[in-house]
Amino acid sequence: MNRELRKPTWMTYVLVSELFVVLVFIDQFTKDLIVKSLASHQVSPIIKNFLSLMYVKNTGSAFSMFANKSWGVTMLSVISGIAFVVLLFLAFFVLARFRSRRLSICLIFLAAGTLGNLIDRVRLKYVIDFISVQFGSYQFPIFNVADICITLSCIALAVMLFFNEKFIPEIPFSSKEEEKQEESGNLFPKEQTNDDFSDEDLE
Repeated sequence: MNRELRKPTWMTYVLVSELFVVLVFIDQFTKDLIVKSLASHQVSPIIKNFLSLMYVKNTGSAFSMFANKSWGVTMLSVISGIAFVVLLFLAFFVLARFRSRRLSICLIFLAAGTLGNLIDRVRLKYVIDFISVQFGSYQFPIFNVADICITLSCIALAVMLFFNEKFIPEIPFSSKEEEKQEESGNLFPKEQTNDDFSDEDLE
């Protein structure tokens, strides 16, 4: 049986929840580490002319886009808050109702990234960005771990769509007895014997 179609156990929900908590923790931990290690706009090279750390206070959205716009942090916080609640609900709904682990994980990454930046906006009124990537003369917008989570999940969803994979696997209708057999590990129906037939069936 396709693993995507197997009914998730309580351990599946625990692992998905732990993944969400770990992603948010890594995002907040790295931001706190940068704040304690670097001054604002201080640059710490890692790979010369390619990768460096630079502490930036971003009042815009992901990857420092729309920074210092008139609609401000408040509007972004409201949008992020609504998006976070919806994404987290969908992640567990998809897992429980449609048993799609791949889509659920993608949504968990999206929710974790959204919450990571939302915490900054609510707590600091700006988002901490610190990863700077440069390609020759092109300076990529500075980002953080939360932005990475959002980007990876969007890429995964795009790849799934490009290869025409079903986001929601088809779940065959099954009786309660078949579901009990699935949970107990017995996926094959009991073979009938002569004792299962009545005298009327034999006539």
